[in-house]
Amino acid sequence: MGILGRLSTLVKSNLNDAINSMQDPGKEIDQMVRDMEDYARQARAEVGRSIADERVLERKVQTLEGEIADWQKKAEMAVRAGDDGLAKEALSRKGEKEGERDETKKALQEAGVYADQLTAALKALEARLKDVKLRQGTLKAKARGNRDGTMTAKTSAFNDFERMSSRIDATEAEASLDEELGNRKTATIAVDRRLEQMANDAAVDDALAELKRKLGK
Repeated sequence: MGILGRLSTLVKSNLNDAINSMQDPGKEIDQMVRDMEDYARQARAEVGRSIADERVLERKVQTLEGEIADWQKKAEMAVRAGDDGLAKEALSRKGEKEGERDETKKALQEAGVYADQLTAALKALEARLKDVKLRQGTLKAKARGNRDGTMTAKTSAFNDFERMSSRIDATEAEASLDEELGNRKTATIAVDRRLEQMANDAAVDDALAELKRKLGK
């Protein structure tokens, strides 16, 4: 589970349940505040990295758009020179760049959504942290009042949270590996590659025909 998942779980957690489970409220509420402050610092750093990633992806899209235009010009030059083979090569390179651009645009969109979600989760955590710090003394008194003197030792709610996160991460990794190993076999992959290459070749031939029609060749 990444930082976004941890923040979401933390913000949605029941504060009263966490406090009631504490063995030493005086120390553990202070630790809770420190943990929340640490998560907030991590989240702010992650937001900064996400914004930087968006900028990198935006520049990459612009670069790819320029390369696509260049290969289009080269294909047109080859057609005018009567060199269909060279024109097809240029159009093939153009198609590769278009595919890379589309994937980059998709990654850019996903990065934007992630940054927005992370920013919202950070704001929610900061609001909860502010509330806990304002009521820190009252919460300690309430937690001590809820204890009956016979409470057995309990683990910190934040340690439980981290263990839960680790189990989820491990389960997800195992499920992903099983799916990857069981999903497709070597023969199927080879067939898929051949079909994809045939589709790419047909697309290049169609692009060349369209370009020659456009240029009157």
